[in-house]
Amino acid sequence: MVTYNVKKINKQIPDEADWLAAETAEIGFSPWEKDFPTKYRSTAKLIDTGAHVAVRLESFEKDPVRLVFDDWGEIWTDSCLEFFFMPDPGTGVYCNFECNANGCMLVGKGSSRKPRERVTPRTGSAEFFSIRPEILEDSWRVTYLIPKSFIGDITEPMGNFYKCQEHFPEKAHFQCWSDIKAEKPDFHRPEFFGRIVF
Repeated sequence: MVTYNVKKINKQIPDEADWLAAETAEIGFSPWEKDFPTKYRSTAKLIDTGAHVAVRLESFEKDPVRLVFDDWGEIWTDSCLEFFFMPDPGTGVYCNFECNANGCMLVGKGSSRKPRERVTPRTGSAEFFSIRPEILEDSWRVTYLIPKSFIGDITEPMGNFYKCQEHFPEKAHFQCWSDIKAEKPDFHRPEFFGRIVF
């Protein structure tokens, strides 16, 4: 089982030095590479600020697909970076945070793919999670803050990081940090989550 060690800081907003010092998780597995050969180097970093779990996801994809401008749209069809987080395996419940290069985010909650409850905040994800999307020279990334009050108690947490794009079939891809053993693309597989250590 893969393990990610979360960096802890004593301030509410991480600066660039904090992000540089945080451990990097490589979203390097392509379980369905035979059918979807496109791949991009993508990474994930987490920081514990005390009140928040700060998330930074980055993909070295120069021209990300960003056709969705609505938190309730099909964000996963765009170039999408995702964090699935199960704070307490005893409950079996996990949240999926799926974000595109426009800073739109779909947030769901449940114990499996279906049924899932969409729990995107009423104020809008960008404001609630302080989402900051960036289009850089050779990559794009999103940085956001998940309030711990939103996810509840964290006890022996598990999770996975993903990179995908479905809108253009010729460049469709499905990548993950913790490898998934399934016949077809399916990120809603908590049995393959890795360990996240706070």
